[in-house]
Amino acid sequence: MDLFQRSIEIIRQFQSPEGAYVACPNFPTYNYSWLRDSSYVAYAMDRAGAHDSARRYHRWVVDVIERYKYKIPLIKQALKNAKPLNDGDFLFTRYTLDGSEDTGAVWGNFQFDGYGTWLWAACAHYNMTGDKDWLRLVERSLSLIVEYLQLVWRLPNYDCWEENPDLLHSYSIASTYGGLGAVLELIEEKEIDLDPAPIQKSMGEMKAFVLKYGVFDERLTKHIEPDLADDSHMNASVDASLLGAALPGKLFPLDNPLLINTISSIQRELVSSEGGVYRYMKDTYYGGGQWILLTAWLGWVECENGQRKLAEERLEWVEKQTDENGWLPEQTPRHLLSPAHYPQWLAKWGDIAKPLLWSHAMYMILYKTLNCPEL
Repeated sequence: MDLFQRSIEIIRQFQSPEGAYVACPNFPTYNYSWLRDSSYVAYAMDRAGAHDSARRYHRWVVDVIERYKYKIPLIKQALKNAKPLNDGDFLFTRYTLDGSEDTGAVWGNFQFDGYGTWLWAACAHYNMTGDKDWLRLVERSLSLIVEYLQLVWRLPNYDCWEENPDLLHSYSIASTYGGLGAVLELIEEKEIDLDPAPIQKSMGEMKAFVLKYGVFDERLTKHIEPDLADDSHMNASVDASLLGAALPGKLFPLDNPLLINTISSIQRELVSSEGGVYRYMKDTYYGGGQWILLTAWLGWVECENGQRKLAEERLEWVEKQTDENGWLPEQTPRHLLSPAHYPQWLAKWGDIAKPLLWSHAMYMILYKTLNCPEL
C-alpha cells in the first residue's frame, strides 16, 4: 500500500463540504476541526500538491474569523481595563464543521497555539502557490489574528493536549512566534501591507520571555508558571510538543544548543524501545501510548537537522502502524506508560481514534521532507 497517496485520499474523503478537516470521523469526541491539527493537515496537503484542498480549508478559517472577529476588540478593552475574561470570551480552539463554536465540549476552549499554526500554514500556502488573489482574500484575517495573538500570548491557557489551563506553555508561545515570523517574512517581501515593527517587537518579547522563564537544565521546559515567582521548576518535564519550537516555530535555529538539548531530551526520554514517541512521561490518556504524529514530527526535525537515518527509521515505524484500511491511529496501545488507565478510556470513549487526520498529515510532511526536501 502506498501510504502517502492513501493519506491524501483519506484527508480528501473526510474534509467537510465547507472545507474543514475533521480531527477523526470515527471518534465522536473528535468530530470537530481544531485549528492546530487542521493547519498541519493543510500544510501537508500543500506539500503534496493538493492546493485546492488546503485553499478550501483556509477559506473556511477566514469565514470563522469573520464570524467571531467581534471578540477581538472586546478582549482588548477588557485587558486594558483589567477586567476578567472567561474561557468562552476568547477565539475558540476548535469548531464544528460548519464553523460554529463548540460550546458543549469536554475541554476548555482558550488555546491560542492553533492560530499561530494557522498563520504559518496560510503563509506557507501562499509561498507554495504564489496565488496573489488568494493572499488578498486572506490578508485581513491574517492581520486580525496577528492582533489577537499579540493580545493573548502572555495569558494562561490550555496547552496543545487540552490540559493545564492555569499555566503558560513553551509550545504555544513557539507556535505564535512561528506564525508571526511567517507573516513578517511576507511583509518584508512586500507581499502584504502591514507594519512590521509591532510584530518584530512581539517576537522579541516572546523569545526573551521563553529564555528567561522557560529554560531549565539548558533545555526548554514544558510549562511556564504564570506568576513567574515559582523557582521550583515543577513543570520542567520534557514534552514532545517542544519539537514545535524547532519546526515549524523556528523559535531558535536548529543548531542552537538550547534546541539541541531539548531534542536530545525527547530522543532520550520519550522514544520507546520500539521507536514510537510518547507525549510526556506522566501521560495516562489511553494508557499513555506511542503517538504516530509525534514520531513523524521527531523524524521531520531529525531530517532537517541532518539525522536522516533516524528520520527514515521514524518513517518506517509509522508505516508499520497502518491498518488494513490504510488508516493511522492517534496512538498505539503497546508499551504503555500507564497500562491501568487504558481500559478506563476504552470504557469511556471506545477504541483509540482512527483514522486521525493529523497522524496522516505528519507522516506526509516527514515523507516529503525525506524525498523532496526543497519543498
